[in-house]
Amino acid sequence: MSSVAFRRAVAKDYTDILRLQSANYVANLLEHEREEGFLSAEFTLQQIDEMARDLGITVVTDDGIVIGYLCAFRRDLDFGSAVLAGMFDTYDRVQFEGKSLDSYDSYVYGPVCIGRAQRRRGLLRGLYETQKKDLAGRFEVGVAFVARSNPYSLQAHAAGLGMTEVGDFEVNRNRYVILVFRVPAKEPSQEALSRVIE
Repeated sequence: MSSVAFRRAVAKDYTDILRLQSANYVANLLEHEREEGFLSAEFTLQQIDEMARDLGITVVTDDGIVIGYLCAFRRDLDFGSAVLAGMFDTYDRVQFEGKSLDSYDSYVYGPVCIGRAQRRRGLLRGLYETQKKDLAGRFEVGVAFVARSNPYSLQAHAAGLGMTEVGDFEVNRNRYVILVFRVPAKEPSQEALSRVIE
């Protein structure tokens, strides 16, 4: 019986993360392989390390082998990405729950990648819920983007996870959808709860 676990990535996981990234990056896939989702961007080992040491990368393992990951990073982390810059440029005019994205304390959700043979097992929801719990109380909202040409991923995030589509933008003739979700407030610690009860 397999043993699936969710946790934060450590340095020994980087090789597996890079392997999954390469196997699912859009330029490395045949057209029919892209129908089940793809990654629009690639990160270097240094960038993976930077994200993992800051907000963290959530990984899912099966019998100790990394089979999926979900990144999180701050808006001010400069990766030199034209797509990220294009999304950030919309923050003053795109609205979520009646306020511009600029007015929220937010982080960037993604990229997320699950091995092709491991999909449809509920792992995306597990990664998402683990990340939100880990970042609870630190941000108001998470912001994601998905290529319009990636309907599999768009469906998984909007319909599957309940993220709200708030707008879109274009970079190099590719359209991207902006998705937003609430991050829960930090749950009180057991120590704080015991003080309230006393």
